[in-house]
Order: sequence, then structure tokens, then C-alpha cells
Amino acid sequence: MTDDDLDDLFADLRTAAPPQPSAALMARILADAEAAQPRRAAPVRRAPPRFSLGALFAALGGAGSLAGLATAAVAGVWIGLAPPAAVDDLAATLWSADDGGDSLDLFPDLEGMIDDADG
Repeated sequence: MTDDDLDDLFADLRTAAPPQPSAALMARILADAEAAQPRRAAPVRRAPPRFSLGALFAALGGAGSLAGLATAAVAGVWIGLAPPAAVDDLAATLWSADDGGDSLDLFPDLEGMIDDADG
């Protein structure tokens, strides 16, 4: 076999139509593919949710989350009713009524700003 014969063979193969699978083979492939597809179940109609303490308990995250929430609530009430001395000192410093010491004005007067704008 020479190079020319080989070139002629390749040229014949390029012009020939590619082989097509038979209809029976394609039917078997499609049947196998359809059998492998997952089936979707029909949607289940559910009754509207009703309120229950169990649902609220689960929505809050269970026992651990509910314990943390209760602890934070008790601590907030305790600090609000009987604040530690440090909180009293800080509150007295921030909202002191006397002008003799250092004070912090958290709510400045708007009159000075309004007068400047009219000016």
C-alpha cells in the first residue's frame, strides 16, 4: 500500500455519510434513559398550619435557643431594675444636670442650627 492509496482511502471516508444507529437501538437507549429519570411525586395538599407551643418552640430553635432567650430576658430585667454601680455612674456622667463638670451633650439644640440657616 502506498501513500497515494492511503490518501484515497481517507478521502473516500471523508465523503461517506457517518453511520447512523438503528431505530431499535435508539428506542432502547431512550427507554433506559426514561427508566433512570427520577419520578416526581404528586404534591400533597397540607392543611394550613395551626398555632401550637411546640411549633413556636421549634421555630425558636429548640431548648438551647429558648434557654438563651430566657437568660437574656432575665438579665435585661435584672439590669433594668437593679443596675450595677458602674451603670449608675456612667448614666450620671452622661446625663448630668450640672454644668460644673465635664458633660456630654448627646442631644444638641437645633435652634443654633436653624438660626445659622436663616442668617
